[in-house]
Amino acid sequence: MNRNCYLFYGEDLFLIKKETDLVFKENEIDLSTIEVYDGEEEGVDNAVTSAMTLPFLADRKGIVITNAKFLTGEQSINDSEADKLISFCEMKLDQTIMVVQVRSDNLDFKSKLVKYLTKNTIAKKFPINDKGFDIYDYVKKELAKHDLKIQSYALTQFINRANINMDNLNNELQKLIYFSYGMKEINADIVFQVVNREIEDNIFELVNAILEKNQEKIFKVYYDLVEHNVKSTQILSVISSKFLEILYTKSLISIGYGKADIEKFFNYTSGRVYYMMKNASEVSYDVLYENISNLEDLDYKIKSGKIDKDLGPQLYLLSNK
Repeated sequence: MNRNCYLFYGEDLFLIKKETDLVFKENEIDLSTIEVYDGEEEGVDNAVTSAMTLPFLADRKGIVITNAKFLTGEQSINDSEADKLISFCEMKLDQTIMVVQVRSDNLDFKSKLVKYLTKNTIAKKFPINDKGFDIYDYVKKELAKHDLKIQSYALTQFINRANINMDNLNNELQKLIYFSYGMKEINADIVFQVVNREIEDNIFELVNAILEKNQEKIFKVYYDLVEHNVKSTQILSVISSKFLEILYTKSLISIGYGKADIEKFFNYTSGRVYYMMKNASEVSYDVLYENISNLEDLDYKIKSGKIDKDLGPQLYLLSNK
């Protein structure tokens, strides 16, 4: 049985995502190294190609193929793509964990690919609970155990900020409970004080500060991340991915891609792509290559023990002035 490839299917999308988070946690894979591909829109070619490349600034990485409707018969997949996915699973590469997700109880068990995945990978079915699952009710019930209530707007803001994955949601929920000890009701102000923004949002701000060479802002954001228990090596990894993202965006613009094309290429929102294109237009290739090279060198020095894992990132950030 291949413990690097997983197939999670069924109507309970929440449980599928929860189990996926658990797999990555058990395999000590940082959120920053997880790549998500939409099987319905992209197929599997790009996902498998990425899965077979070495992780950047990390020992292991995760690949998720969502909406794998080609496993249900609703959508077709050509033989070469199916064979490529099977070949990857056969390789059993230790550095990559792949999870294939499809929200359906009914797979096409006649297809070669489904037969292979259900027999040779860790396959689990997650049928919908009769009562369903409501994340809003879940949070309210957990708070009620501690005699706490939460205002509607505060609840919405909590879900928006904390619902990166179930592990993060529960961590932030415990912080909220401890902070609110002795109170009766939680309002939005309390949520804003306690709950972190998503790591990517903070690091996007950090990358912008690096490009602006704003030392004060660089270290303000950096120490805020560290204070909230984000590992310095994880910060470096996401910074690297952001610089690569800007580099790819710059290259796509140079060959005539417009905003809509780049949104589709990355499967990102319009607002996010706007700022990516803005950065790409304002920063030179030399600056991008220099930062990517410096980060690769730093990654090697940290892994080989030539520099401390906490000192190294600070020295890199100090160099951006």
